Amino acid sequence: MNRVASAIILGLAAVPPAQAADCSDVALVLAIDASSSIDAAEFDLQIAGYRNALSSPEVGESFRSAGTVQIAAVLWADSAFAPQVVPWHRIGTAHDLRGFATTLAATERRVTGNTDMGSGLKAALDLLDDQAICAERMVIDISGDGRSSVNARRAGVASLGIERRRAEDLGVIVNGLAILGGDRGLADYYRAEVAVGLSSFVMEVQGFTTFHEAIAQKLMREVLASGPGPSDRQDRVGPEISRDIARL
Repeated sequence: MNRVASAIILGLAAVPPAQAADCSDVALVLAIDASSSIDAAEFDLQIAGYRNALSSPEVGESFRSAGTVQIAAVLWADSAFAPQVVPWHRIGTAHDLRGFATTLAATERRVTGNTDMGSGLKAALDLLDDQAICAERMVIDISGDGRSSVNARRAGVASLGIERRRAEDLGVIVNGLAILGGDRGLADYYRAEVAVGLSSFVMEVQGFTTFHEAIAQKLMREVLASGPGPSDRQDRVGPEISRDIARL
């Protein structure tokens, strides 16, 4: 039995019966880049992409097939700003999912500055590490258009490497969506330095205009994953999704 499966079993055994009955199948945190490299128009396209994907019948059906899903979101940027949190929503129906999408879309952006990805990952992990959260699978969906900023002289900045190891220790799967622009090696950076966990993967999209297509495919894959399997670091996501990626 692998370490992640053992941790899940031991964790569930420690949960009181009443709470265990309320455990979800999937707990998913969307960690969304709101740093200054993403201007207002691009940010609006990004959030509209999430709203449209989460409101689509295909994604709704994927959530229904996955069982009970809990979903939250974090808007992250410079560590000088506290990440903005859209709190947990328990998804049982398509109406619940549309409600979360509406709440996310209505969240006013109040963070900017550097791309402190470690701070975003820490905020997402803190949500999942809450004792009130019980799920068979825990997933972080992190998206961004740049590499994590290096702030060696600033105190209190969450380290991406440390938080990535924390995710691994907690059995959390971290998947990435690299929004390509000037950095053609961004997807490889996400594979090497961001994604972690059994069955983790990275997808890529060219800019923001078709972001909603990529995030819809990514969300469906994340909630429908049946459990730990071989790590997928090369964007081999099936012929139908590969064709979608090729068009982005």
